[in-house]
Amino acid sequence: MLRYHRGDRLQEDAVAAVPAISSVPMLSRLENVRGEMRPDRVEALLRYYGAPEEDIAEALDCLARAKQMPGWSPPSGSSEAFRVLSAMEGRAKVIRVYQESSVPGMLQTRAYATALMEEFARTQRDPELRKRYELEIRERLEFRMRRQLLLEPDEGEFPVFEAIIGEGALLTQRGGKAVHREQLRTLYSLAENRRRIRLRVLPASAPVSGLHNAMTLLKPHDDELGKAVYLENRNRNGELVTEPGEVEAYQQSLEELWVAAGSKEDAMRLLKKYIDQLED
Repeated sequence: MLRYHRGDRLQEDAVAAVPAISSVPMLSRLENVRGEMRPDRVEALLRYYGAPEEDIAEALDCLARAKQMPGWSPPSGSSEAFRVLSAMEGRAKVIRVYQESSVPGMLQTRAYATALMEEFARTQRDPELRKRYELEIRERLEFRMRRQLLLEPDEGEFPVFEAIIGEGALLTQRGGKAVHREQLRTLYSLAENRRRIRLRVLPASAPVSGLHNAMTLLKPHDDELGKAVYLENRNRNGELVTEPGEVEAYQQSLEELWVAAGSKEDAMRLLKKYIDQLED
């Protein structure tokens, strides 16, 4: 939102006009949600840019939601970008996700999510880092399960969740055969029965590949303002992209993946194929 409202203004002019912003690098970090998103800085910038009051209120509300009550807060150690992403999800009209090699977090079963987190912890060579990640698993797991409540209601102003999953994710077992079978059955059930969850599987033979292997596009109810893309980095912190030109490129990539993935029926046929292979 900050980058959108800056428009054609130079960063140097904004720094000179807004005392709370001390340098161009600080402004760049704020525009890319990499710095400390202090409400006073965000509000000062938006007022300097002449943003409408409703946009200022929405930005401040998102920041407040990012620092919500402990029971719903992102796990300790989460980046500012992930905290803002979590706050934006509840206000989005559409969330479109592409995951090349695993099931998106919002659709994971508890056992599958646990297996992913444990697998990541085991890959750490530093014993202290490995121990820390192992201790974090419970907190991160509970937060991931709570996030899924956002998709529970089928009525009201809740986001539509569109997931594109690479076929490789259906092949790769996490946590063993039983855990993987449960996960695929869950995906099949969600695709078949949940109106606001739209699932596609990108075949391994598809002629396109994504700009990033794990990306999430958030579309607000105002289609032109406040779009953002979150790029996930291997089960840890990621980057939130808000610059309109970059967002448009990732959105186009996601659209190409969605078309290449085919229909809901195609996805269900592939899911059934791999479920059948896992049956005893």
